[in-house]
Amino acid sequence: MRIGAIGIDSSHTPVFTKAINALHKEGKTKCQVTAFWDPGKHEWQHPAGAEQSKKDVAKWREDTIAEGAKQVDSLDALLSQVDGVMVLNINGHRHLELAIGPIAKGMPTYIDKPLTCSIDQAKALLSMTRQYKARAYSASSLRFVTEIPKLDKEKLGDIVAIDAFGNGEVLDMMPDLWHYGCHSIEMVDAIFKWSGQGPGVKRVSAIKKGDATSGYHLLDIEYRDGRLARIRCDRDGAWAFGATVHGKKGVQQFVVDFAPVYGRLVAGMVKFFEGGEAPVSLRDIVENVAVMQAGNESIARGGEWVEIPVIE
Repeated sequence: MRIGAIGIDSSHTPVFTKAINALHKEGKTKCQVTAFWDPGKHEWQHPAGAEQSKKDVAKWREDTIAEGAKQVDSLDALLSQVDGVMVLNINGHRHLELAIGPIAKGMPTYIDKPLTCSIDQAKALLSMTRQYKARAYSASSLRFVTEIPKLDKEKLGDIVAIDAFGNGEVLDMMPDLWHYGCHSIEMVDAIFKWSGQGPGVKRVSAIKKGDATSGYHLLDIEYRDGRLARIRCDRDGAWAFGATVHGKKGVQQFVVDFAPVYGRLVAGMVKFFEGGEAPVSLRDIVENVAVMQAGNESIARGGEWVEIPVIE
């Protein structure tokens, strides 16, 4: 099964290409990344500046080609020679624009995080997949941490609250929660799904301290059934993710081991492309987008609670 990638301004393009093609060579999947299209307007922002950003993009292109993917000249050329698509452009503001083509053709489509940087765009994507009967989803690697299924449901009981933490890296093109906030938000969402309690956010409140290189974001989430979650996205502490899970019977904690995370993310992708169920429904990812947008709106309003629309 031939998989095409859209975008070359993210390290995910060579990383996913290498991982999927390695599984193909090992006989573990029929998927193989065979082509990619560069839509231009590279927006990766290296902390060292524009020159290093250009070098990074050049290296990612070189590495992707070295893994066996051929660069094509247009989206039409890509779609004419693949069976599924990964939208990997780094800027979430462009994901709707870049996903329209494969979705309109009914192709299975994976869209990198964040799905979009707008709830209206996210809803438009969801509507399109239903209109064209196209399978699509998006996911953070934090959705696949091995520590979540190791939690003990019996000892926890129903979860009433989660205190989570993660890195708070920000980019100018995707300010505040858009770039890295989605990782911790999806990790919390994955914990609730594991518990069987699912989505259903009612409102959020968020504040920001510091700037792009220091400080933190603090996000409070209230669910319609009374559950609570608090997420701290930090830029000063060690790069790490984890959570304290508060149940009616007990409390359990974990810090994420990243060694198996990307492998599990890619395993979910190839199963999806091969026809399996998406690891997470697109509808639920749209709700996560709503949480990020409302959180950013709350930051602009000094921490006021912002209501979340019901996502059908």
